[in-house]
Amino acid sequence: MIPFYKHNLKKRNYIKNVIKTSYLTSGPVCQRVEGLLSKKFNKKFVNLTNSWTNASLALMLALNIKKNDEIIIPACTFVACANIIEMVGAKVVFADINPETKLMDIEDCLKKITEKTRAIMPVHLYGNLFPTHILKKKLKRKIIIIEDSAHAFCGEYNGKNLGYYSDFLIFSFYATKSITCGEGGAILSNNRRIMEQIRSISNNGMTKPAFKRFENNKYKAWDVMKYGFKANLSDLNASLLNEQIINYAKIARNKRIIYDYFKKKLSKINQIKFPKNFSNKNRDYYLFPIGVDKKYRNKLIEYLLNNKTFVTVNFRSISELNYYKKKYKKTSCPKSEKWGKETISLPFHTRLKDKEIKKVCEQIKNFFIKNS
Repeated sequence: MIPFYKHNLKKRNYIKNVIKTSYLTSGPVCQRVEGLLSKKFNKKFVNLTNSWTNASLALMLALNIKKNDEIIIPACTFVACANIIEMVGAKVVFADINPETKLMDIEDCLKKITEKTRAIMPVHLYGNLFPTHILKKKLKRKIIIIEDSAHAFCGEYNGKNLGYYSDFLIFSFYATKSITCGEGGAILSNNRRIMEQIRSISNNGMTKPAFKRFENNKYKAWDVMKYGFKANLSDLNASLLNEQIINYAKIARNKRIIYDYFKKKLSKINQIKFPKNFSNKNRDYYLFPIGVDKKYRNKLIEYLLNNKTFVTVNFRSISELNYYKKKYKKTSCPKSEKWGKETISLPFHTRLKDKEIKKVCEQIKNFFIKNS
């Protein structure tokens, strides 16, 4: 069996020291991890959350995104990007993708800007960095840029770190991510006012989290200035992040070596195509997507699963999903829809062995010998 994913965590008791303290929820460990992220990405403010989705939802509420506001996202990405916009009553505007990189097409995005556009959310899909600096340069007015970096934890564009050109940068620490704590996320920004609101919203609207109510042997009262919900991360979860963040350069280097070897082997199979890397330095590698003719796609998935190689389809065009297809009937993103019918994500993680890569390649090669 070749599993789709294995995490990077070592066999050690990460939560041992947390259990010794008084804080199992958000406390000093979260504060320490937020400091690491702040330093790594040169952002003044960092809020850890229990998911990418809840970080983004808290941001929508803090920005007062509401009915008739429009937010542009790439059609080919995870559905959570659209869901959080729907949840606050705003309108999702889908931009098509570049057929080579599979990243959001900047020109199509620009065409869809209206006077109601409040924000644009580019995605670093698969770890391939979207050129946020090019988008920002082409905007004719101030529009909030929210970088969805759920797939990327390293890399530079235009000589700058992730998040440099955006107003907000949001990470995911979900179970299959390169850095994981099972469930988790983080939002980074230099905007003090909005980030303070997000921290409050993420703690049921309370102005003081439990960790900050007792300082210098004095109790500090809390209040609620705006409603919120439960989105803060616990110290138990955060304890898994510290070591991974510090050692991420090694994780990223290993994934790149594996990716390059995998791609070199698969490149010998003519029926396979790959998303083109956008020109940037030290891009991240989260997934290993390939594309095949849609007439073969589902048959190849079935063939690989029957041979105990676990694969999946990570992203279809959101515009093709039932809810969004019904609601946004006039949406047309043909390149996203085409890629969504062709793509397969192969097993990819730091523990993937050379012999497993060779086996997957051999299985795919045999499939096309039998079916071409």
